[in-house]
Amino acid sequence: MGIAWIIAGAIFLSLLCVCSCSKKQKDDGLVLREDIYGFFLGQTKDAVFRRAENIARITKAPEPPLGYRGDLYDFSAPLDPNPAVQRVRCAFFDGRLMEVIVYFRNTGLMNLNWLRMQLEGRYQTNAVAEDGKLEMAQKTYRLAGPGMSITIRRITKKDTTELYVQYLHDELHKRLIEKNRTVERK
Repeated sequence: MGIAWIIAGAIFLSLLCVCSCSKKQKDDGLVLREDIYGFFLGQTKDAVFRRAENIARITKAPEPPLGYRGDLYDFSAPLDPNPAVQRVRCAFFDGRLMEVIVYFRNTGLMNLNWLRMQLEGRYQTNAVAEDGKLEMAQKTYRLAGPGMSITIRRITKKDTTELYVQYLHDELHKRLIEKNRTVERK
């Protein structure tokens, strides 16, 4: 009879552990493992802001003209120091980091190609370019990473040139699109 109680107790403790671990895994299941200059897609907004303390100045970014893309914030620096990075823009959806856009100081074509080669090597894939006939003032490459899409873009504007890499969480982006569709239907 004593052994039965011990076994029953062990089973009960195992179930408690499984339940608490599964809740934590469910909550953290959106967090991707890829380190993006110190940011982790899917991480909670609170966790990102806590980690950014004493590293970057955070300001609320203006709403984009083309509709809701999440809650946008500008970070004055990446969370992992990198002198090549000028600034970072983050978008949060449902309280989680959905998008990280890393803007670079060096906006030259050689840096664009260097970033493309680095990302292709890191993710063992080839970046796909958009049709050159359509892209007059920009050059864009797209590739897939684990649980995310990645876009490298160099845009020549009237007074400046921008070079950035956008990392977009696949699942959170899908949820944002669905939310925007639901809002449009109403």
